[in-house]
Amino acid sequence: MSVDVIETLRLRLRPLKHDDLDALSAITSDPSVMTFVGDGAPLSRASTAEWIANAARSLPETGFGSRAVVHCDTDRLIGWAGLVWRTDEALVELIYGFGRQYWGQGFATEAARALVEANPTLAIDATIDPSNAASRRILDKLAFAEVATELDEDGLPTLRLRRSR
Repeated sequence: MSVDVIETLRLRLRPLKHDDLDALSAITSDPSVMTFVGDGAPLSRASTAEWIANAARSLPETGFGSRAVVHCDTDRLIGWAGLVWRTDEALVELIYGFGRQYWGQGFATEAARALVEANPTLAIDATIDPSNAASRRILDKLAFAEVATELDEDGLPTLRLRRSR
């Protein structure tokens, strides 16, 4: 996986950096955004800073990690997306999240598609809350197929989907 910047028509996916803390924290502290992320709880500023530090270290070292999603026209960070290596399950997982004001405009699909297309030889999983219809539509557009319904690390029901090579 490349750590290079990935560009689409409207977006630039680049490594996260410490300067992104204010913008990313504004997104990760929003309960609506975080409803379907992890345990569903908003992140503190300190947790977001730790996430940025981990991603900034992981992406160059392993090629996997979260990236900042920046709108090309405004140069504003509007969300995150990435392929992360899940060591506990030995698989690559697609993740993404966007500020509420950017929902419903195709940004998540555009960012996810760019990551998948930049890594055509990888089998990629995605896990979503079974009631997250918006993410299900995104993954359907990208040809992810349902694998199983299971419990995640927080004991919550999750739907696993996979896009094969």
